[in-house]
Amino acid sequence: MVPVRALRHALGLAVFCGAVFAASADEAKAYRLVPVNFADLPGFSDDRLADALKVFTKTCDRPSGARPQVEGFDPAAQAKACHAARAGAGSANPSGFFQQYFRPYLVAVDGEGDAFFTGYYQPEIEASLVKNKSFPTAVYGLPPDLVSLAPSERRGPLTDLTAARRAPDGSLTPYPDRAAIEDGALERTPGVKRLAYVKDNVDLYLAQVQGSARLQLTDGRILRLAFAGKNGQPYTALARILVQRGVASPSEMTMSRLTEWIRENGIERGQAGDDLLRQNRSFVFFNASIENGSDAGPQGGSGAALTPLRSIAVDARVWPYGLPFFIDSEMPWRTGAQEPFRRVVVSQDTGSAIVGPARADIYFGAGAAPGARASEIRHHGRLFVFLPAH
Repeated sequence: MVPVRALRHALGLAVFCGAVFAASADEAKAYRLVPVNFADLPGFSDDRLADALKVFTKTCDRPSGARPQVEGFDPAAQAKACHAARAGAGSANPSGFFQQYFRPYLVAVDGEGDAFFTGYYQPEIEASLVKNKSFPTAVYGLPPDLVSLAPSERRGPLTDLTAARRAPDGSLTPYPDRAAIEDGALERTPGVKRLAYVKDNVDLYLAQVQGSARLQLTDGRILRLAFAGKNGQPYTALARILVQRGVASPSEMTMSRLTEWIRENGIERGQAGDDLLRQNRSFVFFNASIENGSDAGPQGGSGAALTPLRSIAVDARVWPYGLPFFIDSEMPWRTGAQEPFRRVVVSQDTGSAIVGPARADIYFGAGAAPGARASEIRHHGRLFVFLPAH
């Protein structure tokens, strides 16, 4: 079974925009699933469950590539629920559908039912399909020599890594980190695709932190990026570093504040902004597709289009895609005021900093307004998972 990993409560768990603050993936904590009843879920019956059911049907047959093994998860039962949903079961009574085909469980880490939620969005970034002076920074597809590491392979120089480079002879070595890639390490790797080019490393980092982006190409088309994988190197929270330096308090450190500081302090080699970026050794790779129609949604790691406030990113080493969850929290998700957020959501995405079973990143939408709302979300609550009934 893939080791369960969770975030340690640090810096008040000040996490924003896809967990810019994050703890090391080394900090493992055990979790257990506590059975509850649907009547124990506050606001479940008040949710627009028809909307949740519609989102469930998009991803119910798409397990993650990591193939996590959740105790009590029955793939055959999931397939049965998926088939029933797509055949129209629940269209008249979606609440009855969830109660018939699933059993709810509280996700409890170290014996506590406390979960932590953040928000993310899809940035809109100018880009080009051709490298030039205005757009020099490559957005890379998943390299062919990058492989995920099984727990038994994480030893020696690979101990703290989740992926590595496999040579033609089968040997494994650490994959280049962000600094090495910035310095051209992938230029010598055959088969690596350059999906597009953006203005600078800050725009690339923004897309990587969010796990997706909507690239506005110079020819007028839209290229959508979706998370495809990462180099396996440890993730470092750059915002936390600036907070520790006294640049801003945790409550003041937004994504905009972080990216402004990086640009103001220089993004050329040897300048302070670039030095900060290089401290995050993790590097994200993408899939890309041209948008067909203005209403096309961004794709999550599952390959399904994301739905605002219904799609969540989870740790794909812990949870398979397509599982319904229920979030019980209070957060400023519609305005600046705190209010209950109690709704069924579906695991359809993942991200570099979404680590552990009691973590979920809520997708808010594309563009500046959803981004502003998402940046405010760093709240505690309870997370329930719906496992398909046997």
